[in-house]
Amino acid sequence: MSDSAPHLTESAQRLHAVVRTLLSRGIWLVLMAQMILILSLQWRVPEGESPLLASLAIALTALALLLFFYLQAGAFHALAQGRGALSVEEVLRGGKVVFSAFVWLTLKAGLLLMAVINVVTLFVVFAGGYDLKATTQLLTSVFGPMSGVLAFIFAYWLPWVFVRRDFSLLPSLRAALRMAWTRLPQSTFLALVLLAPLLVALFLPADGPLWLDLAASLVAGILGWAAYVYCVEVLQEAAS
Repeated sequence: MSDSAPHLTESAQRLHAVVRTLLSRGIWLVLMAQMILILSLQWRVPEGESPLLASLAIALTALALLLFFYLQAGAFHALAQGRGALSVEEVLRGGKVVFSAFVWLTLKAGLLLMAVINVVTLFVVFAGGYDLKATTQLLTSVFGPMSGVLAFIFAYWLPWVFVRRDFSLLPSLRAALRMAWTRLPQSTFLALVLLAPLLVALFLPADGPLWLDLAASLVAGILGWAAYVYCVEVLQEAAS
């Protein structure tokens, strides 16, 4: 694929996003890192082992998480620079440019999400008279579906951040919401690729085999990257 492309119809743009995702070795690298991270989180140090081994396991998991963030940041950045398939080299180079800004933005977004959850929890407890423990359990049980819905609502957020190089949290969130609202009639594709994995996950067994969790995570990851590529190209076209 070339780095430049003529104006595409909506259907062609969606197809281009999916094909570009599947042909991008850099995206597959990030997905591999995601699988490694999931496996590292599943592994537990056997009881009775030395504290040194437990510390080593924690350090390796933290290293896998940082590597995943680095590769993710590099892929986000590199995909926003052109329209071609993403190479591994572009991901590695891109990570150097935006890693610290991306981590800081992620931390701010996480703190904001935690603050919102705490406010909602306290409001339900005090205004509705519900038990704190029951409310916390309810919010925990619906956190997965809520995350999927938020990913759909704020689908243009990270694409906006990396296309416009705007790492300010609240302004970029507002801009992403405005973009999502103006593109609401064309949101069918995003709803399909972002919400379909969520609906499928609801029917998967909670104690299913590890390979099933990995497969579901891989498919959701591919669709999530297709959504990102699609939003990036919409923003690139709007800016051109």
